[in-house]
Amino acid sequence: MVIWDHPDSKEIYVIHPTAMWGTRYIIYKGKKLTNGEVVKYWGKWVVLGERKWLDQLAEKLDPYVEDEKISSIKYTKEPPKDVDIDECVMFVYCDKRERDEVWSILEEHGVKLKAWITEKETMEMWMPGGRLYERWIRSNNFNEKEIEAIKLDIQTTLGNIFNKPDEIFRPWGQ
Repeated sequence: MVIWDHPDSKEIYVIHPTAMWGTRYIIYKGKKLTNGEVVKYWGKWVVLGERKWLDQLAEKLDPYVEDEKISSIKYTKEPPKDVDIDECVMFVYCDKRERDEVWSILEEHGVKLKAWITEKETMEMWMPGGRLYERWIRSNNFNEKEIEAIKLDIQTTLGNIFNKPDEIFRPWGQ
């Protein structure tokens, strides 16, 4: 079982054991993806629910992560109030070319709401002016200097992903 729940983290992760040794978890058929491939193919199923139910679901899905049928999973310990969501959120990551197979696994384990979002859409929502970015900035009462530093960091990080499509993708913090 590889469910990582660090007390200082706001999230719980279900990741393949090799990810703990530095191997990238954003892969498709054993190949690391480039920035361009991530923008084109990478995404996640979004599952909302109570923490206890998500804990149980994570335990059921863990063998699929270990068998590399699901790339990885991340879910919040508490509803993310800073982006106006009232339930805990689970992200089940996979390549778009495998999303139907992953959906079948989720459905088999009681997930009813079918909500898919691409990594490109997520990045766009976290860019300055994007829905999640703006909610997060408002909810944290940053001063103007902090907002400018955050904005520059996001533009640089995500700009590198969009502007360097042939480089191997490096995960970005959200």
